[in-house]
Amino acid sequence: MGNPSGRFAIVGVGTSRFGKLQGVSAMGFTLEASANAMADAGIARDAVDGVLVMMPAVMGEQHGWAARVAAYLGIEPSFSATMDLGGATACGSVQTAMAAIDAGYCSSVLCCFATQSWPQGVLMQLFGSEFQVPYGDVGAMTLVGHIKRRQMYEYGYTHAQYGQIAVAWRRHAQGNPEAQMRKPMTLDDYLASRWVVEPLKLFDCCPNTDGGGACIVTSLERARDLQATPVRVFGAGQTHATEIIHPDGRDPARLPGSKAADLLYGMAGVGPRDIDCAQFYDAFTPRVMHDLVAYGFCAPGEAGAFVAAGEVTYGGALPCNTAGGLLSEGHLSGFGHIREAVRQVRGTADERQVPDVELCLVTGYGGAPHEAPPTVSYSALILGR
Repeated sequence: MGNPSGRFAIVGVGTSRFGKLQGVSAMGFTLEASANAMADAGIARDAVDGVLVMMPAVMGEQHGWAARVAAYLGIEPSFSATMDLGGATACGSVQTAMAAIDAGYCSSVLCCFATQSWPQGVLMQLFGSEFQVPYGDVGAMTLVGHIKRRQMYEYGYTHAQYGQIAVAWRRHAQGNPEAQMRKPMTLDDYLASRWVVEPLKLFDCCPNTDGGGACIVTSLERARDLQATPVRVFGAGQTHATEIIHPDGRDPARLPGSKAADLLYGMAGVGPRDIDCAQFYDAFTPRVMHDLVAYGFCAPGEAGAFVAAGEVTYGGALPCNTAGGLLSEGHLSGFGHIREAVRQVRGTADERQVPDVELCLVTGYGGAPHEAPPTVSYSALILGR
């Protein structure tokens, strides 16, 4: 980054009403202050592509808080994070914004915060929403049930096509001695599995996993002094969007996550055809269908046929989730995907090795589908030699 002195500026400031006030939520205060700061700067909403938000101390654990702030503001940022440095967060978020802009992740960053210590008259913004909880529409599985049904309706995907993803990953896991789910599975086994949230079947879903994962990131210069073969990060991209509530003007052919793909490929200077294998975030089979389109491997509606033709397994155009993925290796929140990508690039994946891997795509997905509005985050890496 070099010496940043004088290279960045604060161009707008604002607050909400403040004092000992009732009847407004923490989110309401955050939106009010943010709108005032944008008005002070004279900046258009669509020109803001970064959002950093301090997590209100009274809110408890709520993933994706910053993404929900962005969604309420109608912003789809390419860089977003919920931060918590206590009283140092305001200055720390400005510093983080400077670094993100310098790195090219975004160009204009909203840094904001609010809290509500006297919430009388306001529904506490803890778990769920006023509509989701009473109807039982809570959690990731119910969200993905909606997504699968929508995919089947819009594109004609069949249960058998989703099942072929689960069966292929299970077959890949049989070459992975550490995989959690190695028992052979057939398409008939998938089709006979029970409903979890119709139309989501049991084998559309990953297992529960106790465990963890990690990776070490350093400079290429430093990496050359270490014993392990370095795997370079050629591309990185992220975006934060909604799965159900769509901002006005969104192109329906560009699925959520497409913006992350644009940033990813743009940084790496490559395209989907240059990718040798992929590790898709696959807590549920519909996520794979989605990412095949969002990251440019299939046109909308073509992913089902792509899977049915065997293109996502060995010998196909895009071998995927070669260790079994979250569906069969186990749910390590994507760290297993990074490990497998590193192994593929290094050529150390043993019997799972895809020949001559130069570039491997890794995707990530997460958020708070049980909150209002339901927001998710997409992230991806291109790793290579």
